[in-house]
Amino acid sequence: MSPQRHPDMRPTEDHPLLPAPVAVFGRWGLFWGAVLLAAALAGFANGLGRVDLSLTDQIAALDTRAVSPQVLIVAIDEPSLAALGRWPWRRAVHAALIGQLSAHGARAVGLNLLLTDVDPAHPGDDARLAHAMRANGAVVLPLYARWPDGLRAEPALPVPVLREAAHGLGHIHLELDDDSVARSVFLREGTVAQRWDHWVLALLAAGGEPVDPARLPSLRRSATAPDDPGVWRRDHQVLIPFAGPPGQVERVSYIDVLEGRVSPDRLRGRYVLIGATAASVGNGYATPMASRDSLMPGVEVVAQLLDAQRQGVHRRTALPWENALFSALPVLLAALALTHWPPRRAPWSLLGLVLLVGLSAWLLRRGAGVQVAPLAALLSLALAYPLWAWFRIDAVFRYLGQEFRRAQRGIGLFPPAPAVRRARGDALDRQMHAMAGGLEQLRALQRLVHDGLDTLSDPVLVLDAHGRVQLVNPAAARYFGVEAQALRNQPLHDHLAARLTLPDHSPLPDLRAELQGQGGGAWHVTDAQRRDLVLKCHPRLSAPGRPEGSLVSLVDFTSVQEVQRQREEALRFLSHDMRAPPSAILTLIEIDRLEPGVDPQLLPRIEAHARRALALADDFVQLARAQSDASETEVVDLRDVLIDAADHHWDQARAASVDILTETPPEPGWCRGDRDLLTRAVGNLIDNALKYGPPGAQVRCRLTREGDRHVISVIDQGEAIAPEERAGLFEPFKRLGRESRTRGAGLGLAFVQAVMARHQGSAEVRAAPGGGNEFRLQLPAHADA
Repeated sequence: MSPQRHPDMRPTEDHPLLPAPVAVFGRWGLFWGAVLLAAALAGFANGLGRVDLSLTDQIAALDTRAVSPQVLIVAIDEPSLAALGRWPWRRAVHAALIGQLSAHGARAVGLNLLLTDVDPAHPGDDARLAHAMRANGAVVLPLYARWPDGLRAEPALPVPVLREAAHGLGHIHLELDDDSVARSVFLREGTVAQRWDHWVLALLAAGGEPVDPARLPSLRRSATAPDDPGVWRRDHQVLIPFAGPPGQVERVSYIDVLEGRVSPDRLRGRYVLIGATAASVGNGYATPMASRDSLMPGVEVVAQLLDAQRQGVHRRTALPWENALFSALPVLLAALALTHWPPRRAPWSLLGLVLLVGLSAWLLRRGAGVQVAPLAALLSLALAYPLWAWFRIDAVFRYLGQEFRRAQRGIGLFPPAPAVRRARGDALDRQMHAMAGGLEQLRALQRLVHDGLDTLSDPVLVLDAHGRVQLVNPAAARYFGVEAQALRNQPLHDHLAARLTLPDHSPLPDLRAELQGQGGGAWHVTDAQRRDLVLKCHPRLSAPGRPEGSLVSLVDFTSVQEVQRQREEALRFLSHDMRAPPSAILTLIEIDRLEPGVDPQLLPRIEAHARRALALADDFVQLARAQSDASETEVVDLRDVLIDAADHHWDQARAASVDILTETPPEPGWCRGDRDLLTRAVGNLIDNALKYGPPGAQVRCRLTREGDRHVISVIDQGEAIAPEERAGLFEPFKRLGRESRTRGAGLGLAFVQAVMARHQGSAEVRAAPGGGNEFRLQLPAHADA
C-alpha cells in the first residue's frame, strides 16, 4: 500500500509536508527576513571595521580627478635642506621666501610650519617674518591642540607678533582612523571660548574665496560637555577627496623659489602652500591613495583638500540609515532572484549583485559624494546563497529521508539496485528510483570522504566507541611507520603513548575516554623527532546524540614554534645586548658632562662600547644573511677558504701569542658554495679558539677528505666543553659558562650552523685528543671533485 497523506497536505519544493502557501511564508519568509535584518543591522553599524575601510579605500582609489593648476606646493625637500643646512632654518629665511612670493603676486600663502615659540638664538627674525607677512597680506598660519596637564585642552598658537601679522589662523589636524590611515578632517575645531576653521578654509578666505560656515558640506557632531572650557570640540567632519597618489599637486623646491629660479608666472595668482616633503623633516601619512610604503606628505594632503574645496568636490560618510538601506537592498534583490529564477541562474545572479554593489558604491561616492560601507551587503550576499542552498537541500533530504522510512514500513527491504533502476510506472516506483539514485550518491559521498582523507597531509584516524582504529589515511600510516591495515582495530592510545610526550617530556595523559568519544580536546605534544604537534580529538556522535567514537588528527606546527622562538630570541637580543653598549656610552657621556676630565680613559671606553655595538649588529646581519634564501654560489677550493680565514686572524693571534697552524692536502678540496660565508664561518671558529684558548697556545686548522665529504677541523687548547652543553651550542644567543669573560651575543656559532645548513653540511664539536675542543665542519664534495 502507498502511505496515506492528509488531502490538504502536498509536498512542495520548499517544504515537503506543509501546504504550499504556509511553506513559502514560514520557511523562506522567515529566512529572508532574518538575512535582511542582519544586513541592515550590520550596515547601520557603519561597516565592519578595518576590512570595510580597506574596501572603501579601493573604491576611493578609483575616485580620482585632475588637480587645479591654481594650487602649488613650495616643498622643503632634500635639495633645499642640502643647500640651507639642517632643519629648522632661521625665520629670516622664511621671511625672504615670502618676500619673493609677494613680489611675484601669489594669491595666498599657507605657511605650514608650527611657530609657537620664540627663536631665542635670533630674536629679531620674528619681526622680519612678521613684516614680510604684513607686506604680503594673505599669509595663513597653522595652530594645533595640546593638553599641557593631560586633561584640559588649549590651542597652541603662533607667537603673538606672527599671529597679529597673519591674515588668519586655522587648525592643521588630520583624523586618523583605527588603522592609522588619514581619511577625514574636521572643518571646525576649538574650545568653548573660540572655534577655528581648518587651515584650508582659512587659506581660501585669504585668497578671496571664503566658505560660508552655514553651508559647510559635512556631518555634524553633537557636543559633549558643552560648558566645559577644557574640552576640545570638533565638528563638520568630511572625507578628504584625494585626487590621487602622492605627486598630484605641482611642487617647486623651496631653494629654487628663494633663489629666484622659478618663473614668476608659476607663482602669480596661485595658492602657495609651504611645507615639508622631505622624509627627514615632515610627517608622512598613509592614505587611501598612499600606502605605508609610499606615504603622502602632510602638506600635499591639505593641498588636495584645498583643491577639492575650490572645485566643490565633497565627500562624506554615509549616515547609519543610508548604510542600512544600501546593505538591505541587494539582499532583497537576491531574495527575489533566488526564489523566482531557476537554480542554475542563482550563481550568476549573485555574481551580478556583487558587481552591482561595488559599482553602486563607486557611483554613490563619485556622483552623490556619499561613501557607503559595502562589506555588510557583500557578506550578506555571500552568506545568503549557501544558506539558501542549504535550506533547500535540507528540505529535499528531509523529504527523501521521510519517504525512505515510509517505504521501509510499507514494503520492507529495498529491491536490488538493478531492479530499482528498471522500475517504471506509478509514483511509488519513480520515488523508489529516485531514492536508489540518492543511495548511489551517498555511496559516492563515502568514496569522496575516503579520497578526501587520503589527500590530507596531516595524519587523521577515525576511531570507534572503544577507541579502536577504523579508518586511517596514508599520512597516518606513514607517521606510525606501518601499513594502514595493521592499524585497523588496534587501540590507538597505546600507539600514541609510545610515540608522544608532553612538551616537558612527561608521559602522555590517559586519553582513552576522549578517544572513545567521551569529550574532546587538543593537546600540545612532541615526538621522538622533537617535532611540535597538536593532538586533536573530536567526538563522533550518532543521530540521537550518542557517542560513536572520535576523529583524531596530528597537526605539525614545528615551523610555527620555531619562528616564534626565533622571534623571542631576536627580541631578547635587541632589548638587551643591542641596547647595552649605547646605554653605556650615554652613561659615560653623562659622567663626563657632570665631571669633565675625571676619566682619562673615557674616549677609549666609548670606542670599545661603540665597537661592541657595531660587532653585535654585524653578527646579527651576517646571521640573517646566512639564513636568507638569496645566495651566489661557485665552486671554491676549501684550502683557500681555510688559509684566508687563518690569515684574517693572524694579527689577533699574534697579539695573544697564539700560533695558528694550517694543514691542507696537496689536492684541491672542491666544494660548491658561497666563498664569503664559508670563510666567515671558519673564521668564527678560529675567533672562538683564540678567545677561549690560553696565551701561548696553538690553534690547528685542518682540511681532510672523508668519503664524499670534506671536513674542516679547528682544534683549540682551551677548556673542554661539557658533553651536556654541546647539543645547544650552535643555537642563536646560546652562551656557555666559559663565555662569561667575553662580551658576545652568542651569534657566532649560530652563524656557522646557518652556513652549514645552507650548504647541506653539518657542524659538530667534540673533545680533542690531548685536551681542548675540536670543531668540525662537514661539507659535500663537488660532484666533479
